[in-house]
Amino acid sequence: MSHVIYAGYGSNLPKERFLAYIKGGTFMGIHYEGCRDKTEPESIGWMWVPYRVYFAKSSGRWNNQGVAFLSCEKETDSEYHAVVRLWKIKESQLEDLQRQEGKGWYGEIITLGEKDGLKILTFTGCWYDEKKTHPPSSIWMFLKKD
Repeated sequence: MSHVIYAGYGSNLPKERFLAYIKGGTFMGIHYEGCRDKTEPESIGWMWVPYRVYFAKSSGRWNNQGVAFLSCEKETDSEYHAVVRLWKIKESQLEDLQRQEGKGWYGEIITLGEKDGLKILTFTGCWYDEKKTHPPSSIWMFLKKD
């Protein structure tokens, strides 16, 4: 079974929410179907990446406020680099994660490098336009480092 490293950002930083995506269940009042393969992911730390987190679109899930995306172009100014959480998962789980997130908004897969011979991947949408960004929801206050 082939593995990849998924780089979670934004609301996918907390372990509890990410596990709901993998195993299914409810997190903050929202039910997640989970992956077909519910094998627990392996947490392998955090890293900074040369991409900017921005908020665009709007979602009822986030009080009709902006949704987190990573820029599709590398960010040269390190002030704006993003932190991502790394999870070793199966390739089939990555496909299921993208389906649950919504391929319409998160249709771009970005390779962020390699670790231990595995590709580090994440997905995003190329919606960045300073005139069309939206502030994040206050729900973002739940994010914590564990």
